[in-house]
Amino acid sequence: MADTFISSEILDLIDQFKAALEEKDTLAEQTKRNNAAVIELRDKLAQAMVDAEIDQVGRHGINWKLKPTTKYSKKAGMDDALFELLRNHGLGDLIKETVNAQTLQGAMSELARENDGELPDEFSEVINKYEYMDISHRKATKSAV
Repeated sequence: MADTFISSEILDLIDQFKAALEEKDTLAEQTKRNNAAVIELRDKLAQAMVDAEIDQVGRHGINWKLKPTTKYSKKAGMDDALFELLRNHGLGDLIKETVNAQTLQGAMSELARENDGELPDEFSEVINKYEYMDISHRKATKSAV
């Protein structure tokens, strides 16, 4: 492989791909920090408005108004009890069976591996198979640079 000529197009595409991956990581981290800052600033602003007994302020052409909000989420490990209560209260239609995409990917890959690289035929109606050439990347050893 060391003696193989690699076109400048391939090298340029590798550079662009690497830059896009790095930007993706940077943007994800920035989004995480920004989301935390938004929550912190929202809480500070709300408290300052409560302390000042002001429920609405106009600034930058926008009305900023206090709005009491309540959010609900299920407790970890309580799915069965929650589902039973929802059904008992006529809310069973909220319950949706789901399969996490990454979990499904892992399970189907293992099932295919156990079946000579193919899923059993009965899965063909319910599972899409999409094949493509991916690009793996990792830090090269000094001899590969």
